[in-house]
Amino acid sequence: MSLDPKSTYYDAGGIETIEVIKAKLTPEQYRGFCHGNALKYLMRAQHKEDPMRDFEKAHYYIKLWMGELCDDNEAYAIRRTK
Repeated sequence: MSLDPKSTYYDAGGIETIEVIKAKLTPEQYRGFCHGNALKYLMRAQHKEDPMRDFEKAHYYIKLWMGELCDDNEAYAIRRTK
């Protein structure tokens, strides 16, 4: 199942594109990828009549980036619920 239910084409072939990218990059490169994508979507949202989808995409990449900054995803999930 796609990590982004609004863009299911990213898991065509049975694997998420983001998982391939993560597997091919170093952790530092992957964090930079997430950071750059979040910035891209935030910057372009201000030029759209309805920026909500770009805000959703930026939020998605920020969550991925935050998950990478934590020691593990379980620690992130615990902090997120507090």
